[in-house]
Parts: sequence; C-alpha cells; structure tokens
Amino acid sequence: MSRRGFLAGFGALGIASTLGACATSTPARPAGGGGQSSTALVLKSRESSDNGRKGMQALLDEFAKQHPQYKSTLNTMEAAAFQQQIRADLTLSTPPDVLTWFAGEIASDFAQQSLLLDVTSVYPAQGYSEQFAKLSTDATGKKIFIPTVYYWWGVFYRKSYFDKWGVAEPKTWDEFVALCKTLQGKGVSPIALPLADAAWLTASWFDYLNLRINGAGFHRALLAGNEAYTDARVTKVLDTWKEVLPYLDPASKGLASTEGYAKWQQGKDAMFLCGPFLADAMPADVKDDISFFQFPIVDPAVPVVEEAPLDGFIASAHTANPEGAKAFLGFVATPAAQELYLKISGNALLPANSDAKSPVSTPLLEKGRAMVAGAADVTQFFNRDTNDDQLNALTTALVRFIDEPDKGADIQKQWQSDSAKARGN
Repeated sequence: MSRRGFLAGFGALGIASTLGACATSTPARPAGGGGQSSTALVLKSRESSDNGRKGMQALLDEFAKQHPQYKSTLNTMEAAAFQQQIRADLTLSTPPDVLTWFAGEIASDFAQQSLLLDVTSVYPAQGYSEQFAKLSTDATGKKIFIPTVYYWWGVFYRKSYFDKWGVAEPKTWDEFVALCKTLQGKGVSPIALPLADAAWLTASWFDYLNLRINGAGFHRALLAGNEAYTDARVTKVLDTWKEVLPYLDPASKGLASTEGYAKWQQGKDAMFLCGPFLADAMPADVKDDISFFQFPIVDPAVPVVEEAPLDGFIASAHTANPEGAKAFLGFVATPAAQELYLKISGNALLPANSDAKSPVSTPLLEKGRAMVAGAADVTQFFNRDTNDDQLNALTTALVRFIDEPDKGADIQKQWQSDSAKARGN
C-alpha cells in the first residue's frame, strides 16, 4: 500500500474509509479552456471520511453564500482512486475546476506540464510563511498551489508509560540510542515500525536521518536524481540507522498498521516515528496521554529541518471557470475558511495561514506548531518530494536493509539501479 493510499484511510488524517468510486458524479458543463465561461464550479476532493467530506461541504456552502453566482458541486472520491486518476482529470477538456492536492514535487510536476492554473493573483500577501510560499510556487515564479493545512512528524510516545519506565525525551541521537537500550532492558520493545501494509514508514527514517546528517540540500538533490544512492553520505545514513535496528519490534515485518498502533497504545512498543494521524487513531481517553519529541539531532552543525507535509488545493489550467476557481482558492486561503474546515473535520491538523487559529488548541498541536516554526527549513515526505515510483525503490531497499544490514553496499547499488529505472534513465 502506498503512503498516500494508506493516509487515505484517515480522510485528511482521520480513520479509514473503504474503497469506493465517486460519491457524486461531475455534472455536465461547457467545454473548458476554449474561451467559453461557466458558472459551474466543481471541487473534486479526496477527503472521503465522513468528517472530511462534511468539512469540504461546509467550505463549499460558505463559499456559495459569499459567491452565489457560482453553482458549486462537491465530487468526493476515495483517496487511492483519486490518486490514480488525478493526472487524467487534469488533462480532460472538461476537468474538475478545483482539486485537493499536496505541496512539493508532485505539484511542481503538474505545473511543468502546464496543467495547473496560475493563482498568483489570489495568493495572500500575508499569513503564509516563506517556506510555505516557496512550496506553492513553480519554477517560473507563479503560484500554483494554495496551502490550507499541514501536520508534522515526530517520535510519538505515551506520557504515562514514559513516567512508569522512568525515562525522558532524548535530544540527541546518542541519547536516543541509550534510551532504546534502557527500554529494552526493561523488557519493552523500543521502536514500532509495522511493515505489513505500511512499508512506506521506512521513508520517514531515511528522510530524517539524511536531513539530520547531510542536510536539506543533499536530500533534495538525491531525490531529484542529481546525487546517487551509492554515495558515501547515504552509506553514513544507513550505518547510523543500523545502530537502532536491534531495537525495532522484532514482529514489525508481519504487523499491519492497526496492529502496530494497538501495540504502541498498550505500551508494548514505546516509540513510533509518525505523524499525528497516530493520535487520531487512538480512543478519546488515550489522546491526552500522547506526546512526541523532535527527531534526535545527529550532527548539531547541520541546520534543523522538519517534515511538515502541506495539503491544500490546485486548479486545472483547463477549467471552464477560471474566475470561479480563483475565487474559491482565494476563499480557502483565508483564516476563516481554514478554521471552518478544521472545526467540522475535527482532524489533528494545523492551519497553514498563520493568522488562523486551531478550533481546538491542544498541547500536542501547539508543540507541533512550535517545532515546525522553529525549523530552518521544511520538507514534505519522500514521495511528495519525488514520486511513488521512487518510494517503491526506497521501500524495497530499506526493508531488505532491515533484514540484511550487513549488505548495505549491495543494497545501495540495487537501490540506485531501481531509482534510475523509475526515472526512465
């Protein structure tokens, strides 16, 4: 299962929805892109959980009150199917006008193919960080993405269990390794990493170690194909990860994600490198007991970078209603719209506009917000910063490395070959 397909199970990050087709069909409309205009506005969304769908509908309803001239329709598709179809949707002569999507290379790739509408005119002059603005901009300097929500990654743990075990959050890699040793000595499996249906979770370990050891510049160049996975700097990443492989739950490879969540919830696994969707998956009486710490610092000389996946909206360059699409994207960029969506959807996400407030402020959310705000730079996630084919090459390499950590050189060679093939080289 791919990362985006897996996260589909959480709506925007909520609990799983089942596979399905469109909840509503796209209405008939005038052909787009040929000079004809339309008052119809179709929003195609991947937020297929009940609360995610309600949040999107609330946005459209409020938009309709402010812009009654546009006849707005919500078309919801299960996220994995949405993912498979979006490229085809963007090339239709009568496409959806606006679509939910992600920042990063996977948005820039569409822009390079001239598939996205230029929305520079409605991108707010204030409220968005320089980092988020950069992620919303294509290679020519045009804004092609409107961010609305983001989340963070961290090493999650339950406070009551850390207290029971008499341990504290580590700051450095050496402290983290020592903590793993201490926990294992207490009969606790230190690290959760369920792989049966979520091998993409290995990418989070690679991303963070590469960012902590080699920095954002090398990381981005590597993912772009300008550096090789046989590089000695990648070897250093694997050698560092090898230090904690003995502390992974030995049952990890055969555990489904839900089983991994359950073991972590029960304190059988102590720590889980994950996003706050882990907290969303927990019962209400557990949520207040959840905290996280920043991925440990390996080299203090390397600027601190955090993974902060950014979600939002794009508009098709072929829309028959460019003015309506821009009006909607300008609307969802506002603090009020982002607050409305989060209030209705109830997801553990942060509004992208810094002037917006989280409807429910929790210590977990505020800790995540502060960590991202304090970062020197942000990345998205491995396959947002490259593509799913590259993710497949990575997971193949890293799952094998977990099994055969002494064959790093051979694994790196195969990884480089698989990556080159995925790029068509």
